[in-house]
Amino acid sequence: MALQEAAQHAAGAAGAAAEHGGETGGFPPFDPALFASQLFWFALSFIALYVIMSRFVLPKVGATLATRAGTIEGDLDQAAQKSAQAESARTAMEKAVAKARADARAMVDAARAEVQAKLAAEQEAAEVRIADRIRTAEARVDMAKQKALSEVPGLANGLAQDIADRIAPAGAAPARQRVAGEA
Repeated sequence: MALQEAAQHAAGAAGAAAEHGGETGGFPPFDPALFASQLFWFALSFIALYVIMSRFVLPKVGATLATRAGTIEGDLDQAAQKSAQAESARTAMEKAVAKARADARAMVDAARAEVQAKLAAEQEAAEVRIADRIRTAEARVDMAKQKALSEVPGLANGLAQDIADRIAPAGAAPARQRVAGEA
């Protein structure tokens, strides 16, 4: 049914064009007779679009932009806080490391001093023990020396007697002693 109406309308338009001698009058938007109706519909369309945009679309876009700006600002604030926390944590960590190093250095120095003190005490005790052993050994050596020196005259007499017996037998006449100046 809609096709029949469209066909009748097209036929009516063709008949109207034939009445004017085949001329249609040019491009309809440039036809001065239609300017008033075109301006009316332009104003009505503009006002309708303005109302739709200002009441429905722009508030949603503005709300979205405000939400986005708030989210970005919140994220930036949160990032600044996290950065400050990270910086304070880094500073605290550096202080803790420095304190731990100082404590370790103090412990090492204390242990070194303790070991050196023990070593010095043990070395002193060892020196005392060695000095006692040396004195004891020197005393034994002196006693052995004294004993040996006290036995030397007896040994010398016995040895001289043995040598004399071997050189001159016991039954032989005693040798005459030489006097100084004799040849």
